[in-house]
Amino acid sequence: MEECDKECMDWLFDCRKVFSSIDKETVHSAYKDMNHKKLGYISAKIVKTPMFDAEALLLGTSTEVRHLVQAPEVYNIFINQRLSKIRHPLLRKHVVQTIMIHELLHVESKDLFTLSKEYSRRKKKRIHTNDFDAETFERYNQLRELNGLPKIAKQEYLDEAVHKILQSIGWGK
Repeated sequence: MEECDKECMDWLFDCRKVFSSIDKETVHSAYKDMNHKKLGYISAKIVKTPMFDAEALLLGTSTEVRHLVQAPEVYNIFINQRLSKIRHPLLRKHVVQTIMIHELLHVESKDLFTLSKEYSRRKKKRIHTNDFDAETFERYNQLRELNGLPKIAKQEYLDEAVHKILQSIGWGK
């Protein structure tokens, strides 16, 4: 298992080259057993501290309670363990890196600062828009260029290539 985690961390380090804005963030990555419908996800511990004047609250002069939300110290990107079954390491690397880039965009946009129960509203407002998929594709092409590989012409080609690789391991069955 440690070898898999090292593999994920190496690929994450490679992906971070196209995310200069999150250089100071601590991000870890590993494979994890999860639902067969998820390719991966990101998690972070968000600390939400209530801030209020206790005396005013108890005496009834004020009922105002604000919450201070602190930035997470560590982000964890988890990749579905089933993806480790992709036999060719370079193909596995490219599939995993597309997922990592998607999750790193969440970190960059500070999308995780809102509570999970507000996800549907957050999804529409901030990140899961048409531009998000285009941004993921653009960053993936930047990474390919940095590694000396040619750019992929269209997002549909990348999506179809990933889909075919996933089918080779029985994804979606």
